[in-house]
Formats: sequence, C-alpha cells, structure tokens
Amino acid sequence: MGKVRREILLVLLLCAACAKGAEAEEPAKVQPSTGTIRELPKPPDRVTGTLGGLLDQGHDWLYRRLQRSFENIDTRFAGTERTPIVVPLSPLRIGFDSELLHRRDGMAFAARPEFEATLRLPNIERRFKVFITSTDLAEAPGDAAHNRNPVRAGMRFTPLSQVGFDFGVRLKLRPSAFAALRWAPEFDAGRVHVYPFAKPYVESGLGFGVSGGIAVERWSGRWIARSSSYADWRRNTAATSWTQTFTAGYARAVIQEQRYDRFVAGHDLACGAVARVSVSGDRTSHVSLYETGLLLKRPLHGGWLFGYLEPVVRWERETAWHPDAGVRLGLDALFWGLATVPGEVANYCQ
Repeated sequence: MGKVRREILLVLLLCAACAKGAEAEEPAKVQPSTGTIRELPKPPDRVTGTLGGLLDQGHDWLYRRLQRSFENIDTRFAGTERTPIVVPLSPLRIGFDSELLHRRDGMAFAARPEFEATLRLPNIERRFKVFITSTDLAEAPGDAAHNRNPVRAGMRFTPLSQVGFDFGVRLKLRPSAFAALRWAPEFDAGRVHVYPFAKPYVESGLGFGVSGGIAVERWSGRWIARSSSYADWRRNTAATSWTQTFTAGYARAVIQEQRYDRFVAGHDLACGAVARVSVSGDRTSHVSLYETGLLLKRPLHGGWLFGYLEPVVRWERETAWHPDAGVRLGLDALFWGLATVPGEVANYCQ
C-alpha cells in the first residue's frame, strides 16, 4: 500500500507543478445552438463526397429528423385548447464508453452506449416537462463502461432554478417507478467555483436513498484544479459508498455539462488533458479502490464528434491491491447544431 500512496502523491505533485504555468486565456464553452426548428436552413444542394462531408451530412440528417419528431410529439399531445407555441431546438448527446483492463486473472473488456436528451416541448410543458436518459439515478461517478443503467423516462418539475423534482419509470424487463428531488446550485468566488449537489431518491424494488457531494474547482487561464466528493446512502442495505476525486490539467474547451458524474470524471472536457486520482470506499473508513488516470480528449471531427483516451491503473481491495493496468476509450457525439452550416458548430483545439 505504501507504493500505491507514493504513486498517487507523485501524480498530485506533477499536477500541482503544471498548474503554476497558467495562461490568461480562458477555455471556450461548448453550448447547444439556440433558435427554433423553423429557423433551420435547408440542406445544401451539393453533396460532398469526402468522409468528413458524409459524416456532417449524416449528423445533420439525424439532427433534423429528431427535431421534427420532437415538434410533432409536442404539438400532437399538447391539446388544442390553446394556440400552439413554436417548438425550440432540443439538444441530444450520444456517447460510447469502453474499457480494456489487464487484471490478475486475465484481460477484461466492458463497453456501454449512452444517450441523454433534454426535450424542449413548450406545448406539453404547459402541463409538465419531459426527459429521457440512460444515466444513473444517483449520478454516481465511476467507470461508465460497467454501468448497466436502463433507460429512464419521466416528468420534471422545476419550482426553483436550482431545484428539480423528477418522477417516472425505468424502462427495463420489469419496469420500476422512481422519484427524485435534485438540488444543484452554483457559487462563484472569483476564479473558484463551488458546486454542491444533493439528491434524495426512491425507486420501487430498491427503496429510499440519498446521494450528494460537493465539487470545488479553480481555473487559472486554461489550467484547472478540481476536487470532487461524492457519497451515496441506501436505506435497504444500510450501506454508504463514497468517492473522492482530484483532477488537474489543461483544457482549451469544455462542454457545458449538467451531470455530476461526468463532471467528476473529467468528461466535460472538449479539448484538453487532465490527470486524475480517485479513492473509493464502501464504508465510512473502508477504502475499496484506488485509481489513477490521464484523460486526453479532443474533437475527432468538426465541433460535434469528440473522442477520449485514458490510460488507467487501478488497485482494488478484493484483488489484494494488485495493480490492474488498462485503457478507456470513448466517443461523444453532440447533436447541438448543424455541422454543414458554417459557424453553426464551432471547431475546437485549433
């Protein structure tokens, strides 16, 4: 265990040394396009035969198709007692996470697709808000490739800007109902940003639980240092799992994420590199896992397709702290605008 602590301390010292060379320029923000479906320009008449051009055209075809589908759903189920509201654009992200790890008993591979959509349906939202996602209900940080989370769909009420109440159904072989109250404000003090997070939730078959944490980050130009704490307590098992993560590195651009687990893992980067040290446990004082990694992420094409690579080393209590080395690979495809329209989707890492 002494060797594990020395390696973690070395990573932290290297991150702290890098943070001293800060730049004045701040990272770019990747945000969804605004506007309405009717304002989308027509597809170009000429078809580009290059691979990049075909990717952009396929991206925009799916983007337009989804927006039209969202508009049809909103106007069909909203009722006819009022004048319909023009439907704005709805952002959608499709991701893929995988992990290849050399363990003591051989190679292990895991992979999982993921998607998340924030549906902007103003006519239906006269009554309620709709969401659909494959994310974890407790928003627990960890290896996304191993998380087998069924699709969740439901309704969301936001009585305050920092408070949201969700309830709906997990769409699995045996559907289960859930409800959650989420509080996630943001506080700024100069270059220091604080993100507390609390989420009591309940799900049929699993019972009541409470997850929460706090993240503190400091930007100095494009250099970032971040500390993230997370805990999840479940009543039916009387168990508390927790994770403490430290990240530090350099980012030319960041994706404006709303999820705590992706924020903790550093997946909100659009272009950059961060070193990460994570410690997890299953009791208040019991450590079950140490992990270090170096996340490299950049655009693969245009400003909508991103890829990441993360070499990792993991030590787990259940394998007698054997160093398991491997790599994580993943993709993020953002349907946040049209790729074939100049200036609609910005390029990053240039």
